[in-house]
Amino acid sequence: MQKLVAGRLRLAAVPLAVMGAASAARPAAAIPAFAAQTGEPCSACHIGFPQLTPYGREFKLQGYVAGGMFPDYKNLAVMSQMGFTHLKDKVAGGLSADYPANNAWSIQQTSLFFGGALDAAAGLGAFIQATYDGVAHQFHWDNSDIRLARPTDLFNMPLFYGFTFNNNPGVSDLWNTPPAWGYPFIPDELGVGNSAETQLSALGQAVYGAGVYGALNLNLNDMLYVEGDLYKSVPNHTAYALGVGPEDPIKGAIPYWRLALQHSWASNSFEVGTIGLQDHPFPPGFTHGATDTLTDVGVDSQFQYIQPLQAFSVQAAYIHEFQHWAASYPQGATANLNDGLDTVTLTGSYLWHQQVGVTESYTVIDGSADGVLYAADPVDGDANGKPNTQSYTTELDYYPFNNGSPAFFPYANAKVFVEETFYPQFNGLAHDYDGNGRNASANNVLFTGIWLAF
Repeated sequence: MQKLVAGRLRLAAVPLAVMGAASAARPAAAIPAFAAQTGEPCSACHIGFPQLTPYGREFKLQGYVAGGMFPDYKNLAVMSQMGFTHLKDKVAGGLSADYPANNAWSIQQTSLFFGGALDAAAGLGAFIQATYDGVAHQFHWDNSDIRLARPTDLFNMPLFYGFTFNNNPGVSDLWNTPPAWGYPFIPDELGVGNSAETQLSALGQAVYGAGVYGALNLNLNDMLYVEGDLYKSVPNHTAYALGVGPEDPIKGAIPYWRLALQHSWASNSFEVGTIGLQDHPFPPGFTHGATDTLTDVGVDSQFQYIQPLQAFSVQAAYIHEFQHWAASYPQGATANLNDGLDTVTLTGSYLWHQQVGVTESYTVIDGSADGVLYAADPVDGDANGKPNTQSYTTELDYYPFNNGSPAFFPYANAKVFVEETFYPQFNGLAHDYDGNGRNASANNVLFTGIWLAF
């Protein structure tokens, strides 16, 4: 029965997932545990990795249970990201603690995963990740998604519905557009980070929550996806135990919503959707009293064209954050009562023969001028009080095992990558952006290495 429903969903274009990983810095990873369970090569679920194919989306939607029954040793996997970082200009004092001012090697993260069925007959499966951050020298819990999924019908249309317990708004998503799974897929932890991010990007592993989702096949080509979750901030004593503390506390529940429509035809799929959340954080240093209000509202779209010898994908995402500093402004922690923050990411990628890939990405961050929220500081400050940043990234990839692992190393997968990012603008300016003489181009970064999973 479940296989029959899965087939109907596939025809109706319900597609997604197997995958990944992200840390607080948001990297994501394909895990061979899913390949071991399903008997499919990694290329069945991924365009390279971690981008999901329609089959990968379907696998995730149905609770990570396809091909499995109960947990066994094959559901465990290990992933490591190793790389070399070169900035245009060095960073006085080091790229990070215990690292030189430039030209640094790092094993930036090593993760242990469980991925697959917990009880396939019940539709219960999980993706659970724990990570050692080699840059921060800290072990922490990472992206996790435990779900119970069931098939049924609604108004004579196939419906797959489920429940999810997870720790990152958007980690349960089926597309590579939300920040949890969006580009960059391998961010360089030793690169210089900009001064602002939306809550959709910032809350990963700092919250925990549960929700419900449903994918309704309107016809053979169109699928409607709806999800709603409620999150709570992880208490500080627990955050320390999980390796992600301290975190600024957030009052009450954090509602998260997701709505997407996907149309599929021939070798193509096209998705358009909306995403958002709202939370009420306390000002830094406070655990009770008045709170601020941050509301994220975003729109996104993804197109995929997939053939056996080539694949092409495009992702676009826009998020606006409404910032109402009802608690921070009276205390002088912001210059304005109300601010705004916008992020735009456009990414296109091409994969040839499942082995050679190229990705181009453009990112814009634009925000209100707030000289208190964004203050001057060496390297990572904002001399003009604006977080505005633009970046262009080119990535070249080689996947030696994407069509099958060697016999002596079954279920292994790897990505050899070279990324180069250019910054025409950084934290508000092109020149002397930090008020200490550093230009935006000084943060141009070359990051190359290997992403290994087995």
